[in-house]
Amino acid sequence: MRLAALLYYLILPSLLCAQEMPVHPPSPEKKQATTPIQSSRQYLARQEVLANLGDKGAQYQLGRSYLTGNGAEKNAKKAAFWFNKAARNGHSISQRTLATMYYSGIGVRKAPAHALKWFLKAAENGDAAAQVAVADMYYRGIGMHRPNLKQAWRWMMASAENGDAMAQYRVGLMFRDGRGIRTNLSRAFLWLHVAALNMPDEKQRQQIIAARDMVGKQMSTRQLSATKQRSKKFSRKYATNPPVEQY
Repeated sequence: MRLAALLYYLILPSLLCAQEMPVHPPSPEKKQATTPIQSSRQYLARQEVLANLGDKGAQYQLGRSYLTGNGAEKNAKKAAFWFNKAARNGHSISQRTLATMYYSGIGVRKAPAHALKWFLKAAENGDAAAQVAVADMYYRGIGMHRPNLKQAWRWMMASAENGDAMAQYRVGLMFRDGRGIRTNLSRAFLWLHVAALNMPDEKQRQQIIAARDMVGKQMSTRQLSATKQRSKKFSRKYATNPPVEQY
């Protein structure tokens, strides 16, 4: 999957699924006099106070509000400003979102090197989606002079071990093709098997199963049998969904 196609994958979960900071409902006597617009403005004003005091959660919420237009007028430059504040305070989702904005040129000038910098920060904070993005940038040489397959391997494996199905698929392919790591068909089969178990999209899941089975055909009968035995323990460690079927 190209990095450009990862942008929605990287940014939307954080924007749509992140919890809002609680807003206390108005008292009964004020409830009728408070409009949704007034409530949004009051919420935004409270967040600005907290954000200016250095609260990274409030800084993130302001960035989110300005980026999505939920609670504030859409303003990508203001969104980037507050995501930058939160990112510098170590907020991993803000780091990943700011990186995506630099990659796409949303609210800031397009700058792949800055995108890589902030994806790395988020990846180092354990963000699995950012780890995939970093690996992809190293793999393709985006934001640097040339590709670095060893670093691509390092970060793709980190994301795979964090349970990201797409990263697990990519790791399987890298083991299969010897890209960034020595070819190992047994480990390629194991990672593709786990990726298939974790992949929620049925079409993609079938594609991964087909890739796994093709790897199996390249192995000896004895090697394939031993690998399938190992897959049970491997799946218990890395599969987030229980196996629906075996092979």
